[in-house]
Amino acid sequence: MKPSLIIASLLLTSFAAVAGTPAPLPPPPAPASPSGWQFRAAPYLWAQSLEGTEGLRGFTGDVDLDFGDIVEDLEFAFMGAFEARYGRWGILTDVCYSEVGDSIETRDILLSDANFNMKQFLGNVTLSYRVMESESTVVELYGGTRLNWIDLDVDATGVGGSFFSRSGDKFWADAIIGARFQTSLGGPWFLRVAGDIGAGDSDFTWQALGLIGYKVNENCNVGIGYRGLGTDFEDGGFTYDITAHGPVLGVEWKF
Repeated sequence: MKPSLIIASLLLTSFAAVAGTPAPLPPPPAPASPSGWQFRAAPYLWAQSLEGTEGLRGFTGDVDLDFGDIVEDLEFAFMGAFEARYGRWGILTDVCYSEVGDSIETRDILLSDANFNMKQFLGNVTLSYRVMESESTVVELYGGTRLNWIDLDVDATGVGGSFFSRSGDKFWADAIIGARFQTSLGGPWFLRVAGDIGAGDSDFTWQALGLIGYKVNENCNVGIGYRGLGTDFEDGGFTYDITAHGPVLGVEWKF
């Protein structure tokens, strides 16, 4: 079945994110700059698969797409994260934008086939505080918001040749809280783990990330891991109950 819907983050980060907030977790404390501020930028790739249900004003379909399906349907995507830190405090912004188009199977026996085009934005904005930091380990608590915007157009042909068209867009926001953890594994290797939960316009949203990183030098890290992000949202005939999950590969620069 091929209903790719949200690619809620296709190429993603060491962010992990959120959309959630998986954006790359802060590396162990680095020497402070003269101003006291530290910055980090992180582009990434999230090889994401999608599972769940999507619907728009009477058109509802099951989503079960692997990364290969999404790549075939992808028209455009951009992802990246940026963090500013001062002392124990940090502000992280993580964004993902994608455009996808494909054919889908519907649950309506009166429709023979359907096509969709979708644009989606997923963003996480969070404020964090380091509750623990040592030479080898960092623990942070964070809170903020997860933002979602989807613009969806669906065209379908009925069994008798009649033509149906539906279009609409939705924006919603959820409050999230979570924790991030990083510890040294010896030498240049380190482990990062993050997770959050939330709700608001959605009934529930969650995110989890595990990543093994390698410190290339004082200003550059690379990492590979696995990330999952789920959203259960329904409003006015619009349904988005999707779990996105898959390997994540990212690089981050500190300055």
